[in-house]
Amino acid sequence: SKFGVTGFTQAVMLDLRNYDIKVTTIMPGSVATHFNDHEPSEQDAWKIQKEDIGELVVDLLKMNQRALPSKIEIRPTKPPQK
Repeated sequence: SKFGVTGFTQAVMLDLRNYDIKVTTIMPGSVATHFNDHEPSEQDAWKIQKEDIGELVVDLLKMNQRALPSKIEIRPTKPPQK
């Protein structure tokens, strides 16, 4: 399903970029979220935070019109050691 979303957004990006419509796929690693009834805590401090994704989106919106990042993969800097 991840490839389906990535492939779809790539196709949409290619179809729409000539109309000045930007499409970017953001592929985050571990994010501290409330999915599956999880309550983020201090143990999730190593994960990407919602404000990190928000900052990325704002930066994309501020980017010069001539630039089109089509795919962005973002990962936590230091995941816990196994």
